[in-house]
Amino acid sequence: MNVENMIKTTFIGMFIIFLSFQSLAQQGNFQINLGFDAGITLNDYYQNQFPAGFGASVKGLMEGSSTGQLSLTGNYLYFPIDAPLPAGENLSLHLIPVLAGYRLNFQPFFLEPQLGGALLINRFKNAPITYSENQVEFAFAMELGYVLESLELSLRYQHAGPSPFHLGLLGIRAAYILTGR
Repeated sequence: MNVENMIKTTFIGMFIIFLSFQSLAQQGNFQINLGFDAGITLNDYYQNQFPAGFGASVKGLMEGSSTGQLSLTGNYLYFPIDAPLPAGENLSLHLIPVLAGYRLNFQPFFLEPQLGGALLINRFKNAPITYSENQVEFAFAMELGYVLESLELSLRYQHAGPSPFHLGLLGIRAAYILTGR
């Protein structure tokens, strides 16, 4: 299976999960938001090759209690290599985490610990050959954010994979709240 098909399959799967999440939320407050994510890597292994990345995210929130919400988050982050390569060559890292969590609301702030998994894809292109190395790793994150009407801003630490080749990431997220509140 090539990278494009894996990404499409992942996003279709996340979409189906969010639709299921929506049907479960018929009796409670449900919210979906779409965001732009950017981040920097924190450990030496990735920092030298892939120092910064960007991408998009989808988050579903369902009321869990009067002060908290259950969350399901899916991201796609792209990290281009930070080194000159010969013409026709390219190397990139793609990170696709899916995390479940519980958001603690301290209006207008929130704290959200998350657990899940992440698909890490190293894509190599050396014309005319393109191939990928894929691995699925345990992932966790801690997100601290601020909600302002229909806008959500947050700072996140995310970790995926075992040491010494783990991906530690400090990210920011700006999201638009589509439904709920």
